[in-house]
Parts: sequence; C-alpha cells; structure tokens
Amino acid sequence: MEHLSYMEQREQMAKVAHYMWDRRLTNAAGGNFAVLAEENRVLISPSLMSERHFCEMRPEDFLLIDYDMNVLEGTGKLSREGYMHVLLLKNFKNIGATIHAHPQYCMAFVAQSKPIPNITEATMKRGPVECIPYTQAYTTNLHEEVYRYFDARRELAEKYPIGAIMPLHGVVVSGSDLFMAYSMLERIEADAMCNIFRDQVNSCECVNGVKG
Repeated sequence: MEHLSYMEQREQMAKVAHYMWDRRLTNAAGGNFAVLAEENRVLISPSLMSERHFCEMRPEDFLLIDYDMNVLEGTGKLSREGYMHVLLLKNFKNIGATIHAHPQYCMAFVAQSKPIPNITEATMKRGPVECIPYTQAYTTNLHEEVYRYFDARRELAEKYPIGAIMPLHGVVVSGSDLFMAYSMLERIEADAMCNIFRDQVNSCECVNGVKG
C-alpha cells in the first residue's frame, strides 16, 4: 500500500463505518460520510460502501478529494452524494464531518416525509430533524436543498450537530468532527424509536396502577 495521508482520520472512519452497519444506522441501500481533513481536503467514503462492502472498510478505501471533487488519493469511485458533503464542509466554519445514512427507526419518518420531534434531552438543544422538499435522489438539486436547509439554520448548525430528512431517501447529520456527527446519528435514531413506541408506552399501566 502506498503512503497515504491522514491515516488517523482514515482509521477513525473505518471504525465508524463498521458501527454504522453493526448498529443498523444504515443499510445496503446506501450511506456515505465525509470528514474535513484540512482546508480544501476532504476524506470521503467511496461509492457502494454499504451495498457491496457492508461497511467493512479499510483506511485505504477512503478517498481524498478537494473542494472541486478531484480525487487526490485512492482508487475507488466517488460517491454520487459527494457534492452534498462538500457543500456543507466547505461552507460552514464549525462543521467538520457529515454523515448520510438510512437508520432503521428514522426510516419510518423518512418514508412518510415526517419530521422527527425532539423527545429526549440528548437532542433538545439541536432542534427537530425536519424535512427538506422532496427532490430526486443523487441530483445536484437534492444536494443544494440539503445545503439550503442547513444554511437556514446556520446559527444552530455552527453551534451544535443538527440533522435533516431527505424524504423517501434517508437522513443527513453534521458534527464538529466525525465522532460528534456519529453521536448525532445515534441520538436521532433514539428519538425516532422513542416517538414510534411512545403511544404504546402511554397505553400501558405502570406498576402502581397509574397509567403513564
């Protein structure tokens, strides 16, 4: 293997990719993510990370690109959603990583084009995960709609990780670094699960006989 730059970040990305799959935070239908290594240098997962590799990635599998999406290191094919990641990483001072995924419980909201309300303390300061307008997948229009969503919430996005729903497609989250973006993905998945089961919990009788 030839010498590659940003090996520490690459190793972190391989670990996160594994946990995304293992914890059902994405599925074989897709998922990709990117990290700002430094100005004008972005590490990004290759195309078909989930469908062909089941997120079992090696550090050398990640591509190094610039803001013009030229591949500087790596031999894989660039993800069709690379432009979406670049738009966010290039234009927000405090966004250092972005993740697009298909989390199991979030997908119930994605499929119905409905927002995921905040329901736990873990997301209270970060705002609900709302929907962008439906836009065809893998298009420049979709990527620009995602950017407009984050731009409309710029003050919040520069302070905290936030998330967005791409109707019928998946979710996008941000973070100041990869671990914060991954944390946001876990947090909104927990909110989605709690929202789905809330009515069932409310209908159950507590141990002391008082309904919740």
